[in-house]
Amino acid sequence: MTSPVNDEISFDIQIAAPPDRIFDALIDPAQVPKWWGGQGAGQVFRCNEFTADLRVSGRWKASGVSGNDQKFEVTGEFLEINRARKLRYTWVATWTGTAKTQVEWELQPGANGTHIQLRQSGLAAHPEIANSYRGWPRMLEWLRAYVERGETTAQRMAS
Repeated sequence: MTSPVNDEISFDIQIAAPPDRIFDALIDPAQVPKWWGGQGAGQVFRCNEFTADLRVSGRWKASGVSGNDQKFEVTGEFLEINRARKLRYTWVATWTGTAKTQVEWELQPGANGTHIQLRQSGLAAHPEIANSYRGWPRMLEWLRAYVERGETTAQRMAS
């Protein structure tokens, strides 16, 4: 993980699945709500709806409910789409006001699945929100549990 003083945080994970499968889980409106959400550190939140106009300049939106029943929304615009290789988009979340950052997923196929590097940049312009984005490792684990074992948010929330 890189310090937000350097403008970026970065996380890596290995998932035992091909890049196409992971890419679909990241952008498919039917799949995202199945894995994005759960419990942790006294918080529960869940994405209930995801929409995506998957093209450069296309818009995307995730909305859901936080642990204290507050609605949240994350929106953005796709900046780069290279199917099963790279996905880059802007990110604006209701819990950080109008601050706009960028999120980039790089997927590298390997013998044991796919290596993912996730980067969120633009944090130097908004140092007050940097800690708001330390939850990515938990989200990456949710993605891995969904892709590798079929574990859904509903199953996770019930346990």
